[in-house]
Amino acid sequence: MDIPNLYAHPHYRRLFIIPIVLVFISLMLILFISPIRMGIDFKGGIDVQIQSATAVDTAALGKVFESNNYHVERIESKQNPGGFSTQVELQRSAIAAQADSLRYDYSVVKKTAEEDEGLALGGNDTAAQASAVVSRNVMNVAANKIFVLANSSNRAENYTTTSQLDKVVGSVLSQINENERARLRDIVAAAVPGSSASFNEVTPSLSTKFFDTAVGVVIFSILLTSAVVFVIFRTAIPSMAVLTGAGADVIMAMGAMALFNIPLSLASFSALMMLVGFSLDTDVLLTMRVIKRHEGSASQRAYDAMKTGGTMSLSAIVAFSALLALALATSIPIYYEIAAVAIAGLFGDLVATWCFNAVIVLHYAEEQQKKGTGGPERPLWSFFFRS
Repeated sequence: MDIPNLYAHPHYRRLFIIPIVLVFISLMLILFISPIRMGIDFKGGIDVQIQSATAVDTAALGKVFESNNYHVERIESKQNPGGFSTQVELQRSAIAAQADSLRYDYSVVKKTAEEDEGLALGGNDTAAQASAVVSRNVMNVAANKIFVLANSSNRAENYTTTSQLDKVVGSVLSQINENERARLRDIVAAAVPGSSASFNEVTPSLSTKFFDTAVGVVIFSILLTSAVVFVIFRTAIPSMAVLTGAGADVIMAMGAMALFNIPLSLASFSALMMLVGFSLDTDVLLTMRVIKRHEGSASQRAYDAMKTGGTMSLSAIVAFSALLALALATSIPIYYEIAAVAIAGLFGDLVATWCFNAVIVLHYAEEQQKKGTGGPERPLWSFFFRS
């Protein structure tokens, strides 16, 4: 059964109300009602995954972590074919956070001490030797703070070279991390007997790097996409329609994230970036069909593009629905975040492309035809080379 040609109706422009309402609702969810929470990847912390044969009392488990000085940010338990999967998001302990701070301070002074030591050993420069002594003393102070935190009997003054000291400091820091994991394993073993647990820890410095990289990717992709789209169409209205559609697609996907409490993590962020690419595919397909081609009426070309693009979107929705079913059956958070965000965004793309972009592009094409400027356009290279 064919879908009726919505664009042949004289009031087809009213379709744009649907995406505007959905974008407005999404913004209300994101900004005021249920803001998107940051995942471990972007804010730092410890992600604990517990697999058990029996149900877990999440309230009691949360109290056990809190009593051991771990702040619980989120705890959730789901049943899967293997029993029950429980996910706990924790803030890192005070010792771990202090160790990270001391590690950073130590790495800064270590670099200076190594450089000064190299200069002092390379000659008889008295000033270089004096500078090496000063920087080594500073390095010793930083290293001794780490030893004190770890209750280690080591002292920085007992090691002759910076390389020897650095090796011992690295070992002590690794031991601090291992003690932290052993403590968490003991807590889980006592609270959920017979379970198995895995831990994923992200430090604040690494999470900051992830976030900065993600922001850089977004900015670069927007600039590059804007340039490419404008080069292809060389007119402002169709180009802005393509970019606006991609933005609306992402906003609606983020609205679904806020509604279903899906965190912004590397998994969900990658799904959002994938949606930008998919949205551009359908938007460019629509615009190319309506603006660049001239057979038949503009409304018929838009309708043909909708059938092709709709088939693409529905095929992708079916594929990600299979991934979502697998995620729900196995309780794998990464699969769930990718699939849920992708499905929400793909439904959003159907609305944004065929109810918003199509209205703008079709109206533009009709206006150009009325002005008598709807003929074939010159190819891009004709602006640079004469025929």
